[in-house]
Amino acid sequence: MTRLLTGLLFLLTLVAPAALAQDGRREAHARRHHLRFINRGDIFTLDLNQMSYMQDFRLTYAIREGLYSPTGPEWTPVPAGAFGVDVSQDKCVYTFHLRPEAKWSNGDPVTAKDYIFSWFRLLEDPGEYSYLFNCIKGARAYQQAFEKTHTSDRKTVGIEEVDALTLRVTLHQPLTYFLDLVAFPPFYPRNEASMRGFIIWDDPVKQSRVVGYRNQYTRPPDAVTNGPFNLVDWKFKRVLKLEKNPLYWDAKNVKLDAIDNIINDNVLSQYLQFEAKAADWISEVPADIAPELRARGVKELQSCTAFGTFFLTLYCKPNLPNSVMGGAKNPMADVRVRQALALSIDKSFVTERITRMGEAVATTYIPPGTLPGYTSLPGLPMDVKRAQQLLADAGFPGGQGFPKLPFLYNSENTTRAKVAQALQQQWKQNLGIDIEIEAIEGKIFRQRVSTKQYAIATVAWYGDYPDVSTFTDKYRANSLQNDSAWEVPEFDALLDAAAKEADPPTRFRILANAEGMINTQFPIIPIFHYVNAGLISDRVSGIKINPRNMIRWKEVDVTE
Repeated sequence: MTRLLTGLLFLLTLVAPAALAQDGRREAHARRHHLRFINRGDIFTLDLNQMSYMQDFRLTYAIREGLYSPTGPEWTPVPAGAFGVDVSQDKCVYTFHLRPEAKWSNGDPVTAKDYIFSWFRLLEDPGEYSYLFNCIKGARAYQQAFEKTHTSDRKTVGIEEVDALTLRVTLHQPLTYFLDLVAFPPFYPRNEASMRGFIIWDDPVKQSRVVGYRNQYTRPPDAVTNGPFNLVDWKFKRVLKLEKNPLYWDAKNVKLDAIDNIINDNVLSQYLQFEAKAADWISEVPADIAPELRARGVKELQSCTAFGTFFLTLYCKPNLPNSVMGGAKNPMADVRVRQALALSIDKSFVTERITRMGEAVATTYIPPGTLPGYTSLPGLPMDVKRAQQLLADAGFPGGQGFPKLPFLYNSENTTRAKVAQALQQQWKQNLGIDIEIEAIEGKIFRQRVSTKQYAIATVAWYGDYPDVSTFTDKYRANSLQNDSAWEVPEFDALLDAAAKEADPPTRFRILANAEGMINTQFPIIPIFHYVNAGLISDRVSGIKINPRNMIRWKEVDVTE
């Protein structure tokens, strides 16, 4: 297979259509500082309430900006929409001073009210990242009350406008990574006036309560943003076009004139575009070709260990969803079954035969060595005999009577297809069970997993900020990102204790115990820790492959 793919790459490179190169050169001369890049996949959403996928965040960093922005190899937060912050002696009150020169793309000034509006949208219309606001005084209680009555007193929440350019935020207790949070897109502002025409009302006639906003508010020509670039065109499944924002407060330091976010799910076609100079950067090189490119010594290929893990998510409720096998009894509600599935997997087969980029086999959820001072408790290695005994103890000796569960993966990801096939064979051989693989188109796959309409699925997680909680809090019982529907009071109690602990080493020990529950009770099965790989043209500066797999857009440039 490797020789065949390498041969195909060579032949396809020779016969690459001349039009690709000609179009790329023609556009490059027309606009000198014009970056064309291939994102991870199609954009799911640019609505801050709904987004959770890497490609959505990557583009959002180009068109929106928060109080702080992440920068550098460590993704350190630096002042952005705010020029500074005053922190109280007890480290619970943050007073942000907004830049008076910051403007929206329609010319409106960016004010404290824009942050307050956007943050309360996440509390009143909860999304997958609403839980991040729980660190703010009164935020969780407000969200719970609003869910019941659809009304609540905003004054009970520690988010207040001191004046148009001053925002004060009060936390429950000190949080060392709070500035990292405000540099993350869920904490970005939104321009309320520009969104009014897209309101979804609870009653279209009475218009008494805003339920949400139609996604059109995120699309051109209606998108009003405050980042270094404006979104000016969006051709479905083809390209999103961005142009430099002349009203951006730091426009003088933005090097690019334009960006094309190319949508292309075909692995070989992506590489052809790069070879023909019709694409300057492929943000994530798929495992179908990355090992071959590395073996060939392709100089444009960059890679590094990642702040992310590939894993299986397992649905843990007593009964499967009604859409899955009619809501039948769920064998994975039994921890012994989940352990059997995990311990019977040869993960080294995946990393050595499928991904082949030097990925480390994962026995823990959090990638080792990525958070200074933190060490995960040891995970469980492969143990087929123990797995077989666990399955028998759960009532399925030799796999007898085990239902044929569906195993989902997103169809455009050929690597996940190969992983699913490998695990299907291993479970059949080692446990005697049959699993049915089901390929689902990306957006439908995302919906199925996030709404918990599945049994087993291939997923991944990259840390959003440099703290253990970016991994562990995902599996709180009340988290909308808890795709497994795994609810363990002892786990939540550990997270609550860690949130109140002021001593960092003690806090890490508590969180290690919490992660240890994930690593042994297996609401998820970690398979490997990612290696990020990207193709970067030597014409491009300001992009370096890093553990977070993100970039600071205003530092990027392209020259011929």
